Amino acid sequence: MRSIFKKRNLLGFLSLLLICIVLIKSSKPDVSLTYDSRTKSLQTHSLVHSSFKSEELPYPAKSIDPKEEFLPMPANNYTKLGESTISVFPVLLAALATPFYYFAGNQGLPYFNLLGVFIYFWILRRSWKASNSFITIAFFGSYLPILMMEFAEHTLFVAILLASLTFLYKKNGIYAGVFAGASIWFRHEGIVFAGCILFASWISEGFPPFNKKIKWDKSQTFRFGLGFALIFLVFILFNYLRYSSLLGPRFHANYGESGVNFVHKIHWALGFLFLNTIDETVRIGFFIYMPFALIGLGILLYNIRKISVRRKTIVLGTVFFLFTIPFLAPNYGFWEWGPRYLSAGIPPVTLVLLWFWNDLSRKKNRLFQKFGFGTLIAIPLIMTFIGLSFLNQSRKQLLKTYTLFHELQADTFVFHDFSVMYFMGNDYLSKKVLCAPKEDSLPGLLGIISQKEKGKRIALIQIKEELITPEKLEKTRKSPVFDIMLKTEPWKSKNISSKVSVFYPNVQRIDSPFFDIWIADSQTPSKF
Repeated sequence: MRSIFKKRNLLGFLSLLLICIVLIKSSKPDVSLTYDSRTKSLQTHSLVHSSFKSEELPYPAKSIDPKEEFLPMPANNYTKLGESTISVFPVLLAALATPFYYFAGNQGLPYFNLLGVFIYFWILRRSWKASNSFITIAFFGSYLPILMMEFAEHTLFVAILLASLTFLYKKNGIYAGVFAGASIWFRHEGIVFAGCILFASWISEGFPPFNKKIKWDKSQTFRFGLGFALIFLVFILFNYLRYSSLLGPRFHANYGESGVNFVHKIHWALGFLFLNTIDETVRIGFFIYMPFALIGLGILLYNIRKISVRRKTIVLGTVFFLFTIPFLAPNYGFWEWGPRYLSAGIPPVTLVLLWFWNDLSRKKNRLFQKFGFGTLIAIPLIMTFIGLSFLNQSRKQLLKTYTLFHELQADTFVFHDFSVMYFMGNDYLSKKVLCAPKEDSLPGLLGIISQKEKGKRIALIQIKEELITPEKLEKTRKSPVFDIMLKTEPWKSKNISSKVSVFYPNVQRIDSPFFDIWIADSQTPSKF
């Protein structure tokens, strides 16, 4: 009988992983690489095709633009390493994802997230004896499924932090610190999280000079700090020797400028934790998405003196982190459904959920409590499936745009801004793609392209001029959030055909509901 239950549990566990695979597949991974994920995919491409000898990002249009004046990438996504243009994102992510790229190309990269998901599930199952039912509810009751849909480090980052908390709970502070240190190789929030856990552990233990009974060399606080310090030192040495930067190029990309004022930070904090509106869109914060986190942590804080040192450390560390990181985040993190800068709070909240789950399952005749508990965990489940539905709709629209651009059959693309360029999908690596935000730069650029790409078709694309209103431009210029989007005046549609016709005799404007599109070549263009 026991073997039957084991097989059943294993089948349920594998079925849950299969559901994750189906979700990624259904989200159209072949066109999912946009914004930061695009740069991370190019970074992976670079490592694969250079056999790990170079991080230089591929730029197919470099023959046209050797000085990279029209590089189709936001400035906070790349930096210089000698003469090479490289990604600012942690190279370890790209290195670990290379097998997925090698076997399946760009469309295989989103499946890399399954590595983190598997580790996350395995830790809950093996170390915390969580049932498949709980794992399912905990996973879909957070915004991890949304973060899983794009190629990024989020799921692996969260899994590593869960491993750290697991070792800490089992009084193995060294390994807990080592895994906390490993997390910073993927996201800098790991530093804040480790600092908050370290401080919480110090308080919980009554560490000297507060508690004379605990020797410093026996303290989990000391051991956690030592393990973290060892990995953090390696991280610093690697970044200094490789990039001449103590915390890596991503840190400078995020914090290299003056940042935003305290009023904006308060605005962000409210949005991160509760609810806010950015660019007329409602942004759901951590506690609104997962209301159990607020209730569960609140109950444990109220009873903080009655719980164990291990639980006290996790609860206090989580609260410190959740109310600290909103003021340290470099931007609003507005792309995902759920506050990604607070994703490190998901593992400890999952453990808090598990404690309440186990406690209520042992008690009888607690119908009211169980109903309240069920309501709290039902809300994030609903939120997740709404988010997946929105994501699916946006991917369908993205696929339509990708198909439209692909059917233009152009060899060279010139875009007005980055936000449209990302809709190219996998065509980016097989085409010559440039960005020219200023209309005045077009004649010179078109002259070079017409000489170096003789007989080949060119397409010029921007968001429809009437959609880029002066009010929207002014708003994005002032916004600390939209630092890479639509900061320049649109091309004047009435001028483009005449500018292009100087170098290409045949110019055709394509009718589209969202874009101004011109195609041109030396032959009569086909009809669309």
